[in-house]
Amino acid sequence: MSSNEGAKWLPRKDVIIIGSGWAGSTLATSLDETKHSITVISPETTTPYTPLLASAACGLYEFNLVETPIRHTNKKIKFVKAEVEGIDFKAKTVRCIPAFDDLSVKDFVLQYDIVVIAPGSRNNTFNTPGVSEHAVFLRNAKDAMKIASRIQDCFEKASIPGLTDAQKHSLLHFVIVGAGPTGVEVSSELSDLFSTSYASLYPHLKPYVSIAVHDVANQVLSGFDTKLQDYAMGSFTKRNVEVLTGSHIERVEKNCLYTKENGKIDAGLVIWATGNKSTALVDALPVKKTPRNPRILTDSFLRVYTPSSELVDGAYAIGDAADVEDARLPTTAEVACQKAKYLAKALNGKVDEEFRYQQAAIVAYLGQNDGVVSGKKDYSGPQAWIAWRSKNFLWTRTWRQKVLIVIGWALDLVTGRSIAPR
Repeated sequence: MSSNEGAKWLPRKDVIIIGSGWAGSTLATSLDETKHSITVISPETTTPYTPLLASAACGLYEFNLVETPIRHTNKKIKFVKAEVEGIDFKAKTVRCIPAFDDLSVKDFVLQYDIVVIAPGSRNNTFNTPGVSEHAVFLRNAKDAMKIASRIQDCFEKASIPGLTDAQKHSLLHFVIVGAGPTGVEVSSELSDLFSTSYASLYPHLKPYVSIAVHDVANQVLSGFDTKLQDYAMGSFTKRNVEVLTGSHIERVEKNCLYTKENGKIDAGLVIWATGNKSTALVDALPVKKTPRNPRILTDSFLRVYTPSSELVDGAYAIGDAADVEDARLPTTAEVACQKAKYLAKALNGKVDEEFRYQQAAIVAYLGQNDGVVSGKKDYSGPQAWIAWRSKNFLWTRTWRQKVLIVIGWALDLVTGRSIAPR
């Protein structure tokens, strides 16, 4: 009898994966189903392709292309739509709350042999008043849909006869808070949209449209080389995107925000892209964490520590919610996927060495077929834009989505974006 046939007769281990983001979904689809009974617990039924969300919000991709369902017809993955409230590491149980308010069952407990903590992160508002109520985030397809709808509403409102020039300027001023890769790409996609499709749809409003990027730091794209940062600033200038570094947001209100430096700034839409913070589950767990912006601290095998630095039996942590001791890894999709693939191999019994992160190139789109790439070799321009497009293609996980993305690119060239057909 072969080893594979023998594995089928061994009892499968119950693996609970908390979270359906890049880390959780990659792990779930990579585990050996003959060795593990896989359960994913998350309030979200899909995994968003975060690098594609800004493009979808601006009409480059259909919304169904920027997320994929957790449930698969050809994968034996159990899914529970719920929020994990706590973990009892001694009893090896997780306590959950259904993601529905109208059920008689208010909570339940599931047993595990192995638990993988990958709940991701939350938007970090830095306790700025009004952000949650009046700004828009960009974490999933629903957020992208909301941004697309709000943009169109701003242009339609500004088209109503009788509005003053000042009112039109206010409605069509778009503010992005955060000058990291997400904020830069959102501003770039907006610039492309306003200079092409919307310029044709709303030619009478073109003089009133403006985009501004605010960041408390003194530079954009802080993870990039200085030369690439300068190149990005030059690209912003060419596209008439205003960049306000050293800008301190004091509060956000309906249709405006206030900064320490410039006071009240009217805006039709404020997109908040400033970074992440830990989830309530991570905050509550009795495990060892990083001192700043708490993340679960793991050893180089991705195993979880107790607060006294003892290993917790059967517990692992990956994704944005965790960091490897002495590594200080960024909270990116690339890191999450590499950790998940490593852990899958380890649990499948195919690797026994420590996890080593392989630094991948960082790509940022700057608009108008321009971009910057930071990696073994730094470069910018159209070549970087091609690299960005290629990454978009590679991030998708199903051949259906890859084919539809290529078809979408072709249709955009021939017929224009779906929001502005020729």
